[in-house]
Amino acid sequence: YYDSDVLCSIIHVNRDNESVQVLNYDVPLWKTAFGKNTLPSYRDFRTFLESRCIPRSRAGLKRYLTEIGVSEYNPITILQKTHGRMAEDNQWLEMEFL
Repeated sequence: YYDSDVLCSIIHVNRDNESVQVLNYDVPLWKTAFGKNTLPSYRDFRTFLESRCIPRSRAGLKRYLTEIGVSEYNPITILQKTHGRMAEDNQWLEMEFL
């Protein structure tokens, strides 16, 4: 998880057992992926992903998904296309699947 070109947090997720580990770097707390929460749950992770996506209730959602080449609302698929970039901040995600 980056702020501009500064690495702020590394998030390791095991989707099989729904475990999450986060490593925060020496940056202001509000720039880290989970803020004060250093032991995020899988639910926290899913909420975080959705927070970096267009809201499910946004008018024109279907059109937006079509424009980015996504067939349904799936935060991971959306983030693979958009990197979680938002107009109101400089944070973004780089995702690797092992």
